[in-house]
Amino acid sequence: MTINTPRATSVVVAISASAAMLTGCTGGTMNAHPTLQPEDAKSRVQTLVDASTAALGGRWVAEEEEPRLGTCMNERGEGEGVKYTYIKRRAEHGDTERDIAMLEDLWQSKGLVTERFEDGHGVTMGMNGRGAAAQVIEFYSIDNGDSVSGTSWCAAGDYVEMRERGEE
Repeated sequence: MTINTPRATSVVVAISASAAMLTGCTGGTMNAHPTLQPEDAKSRVQTLVDASTAALGGRWVAEEEEPRLGTCMNERGEGEGVKYTYIKRRAEHGDTERDIAMLEDLWQSKGLVTERFEDGHGVTMGMNGRGAAAQVIEFYSIDNGDSVSGTSWCAAGDYVEMRERGEE
């Protein structure tokens, strides 16, 4: 089942785009993680998102059955390798402050650096994390529900070849 509302989709697209611009995979990133294999990148991000949603409780639905394969090239065609993005949503809201505090503890225990973010009116509405387990992971709470979205670090691999082999 996919939760697909225009606002939720546009928010996730905006978050993903900003995260990609802020933390895009470049040749330097690949050099920092030369031994990471695609299976490991995929598994790490899926495990982290699943652990996060399990800790929060409620009924979470994955946007896609498995993490989505992507390329590490930026808009200038720089960079190499592949990455994975995994998104889960729940239609109901949890207690945003409690959920953020819980995820902050979980993510920091896994070595991620966390940062809360607010809407334009000073209301905390989410948090992101960065570290060894994920290039970026975000919890976002909006009017129509909550989401957890994670993007892996870049791994060795050719995006086109992997897509052609069905390794999405």
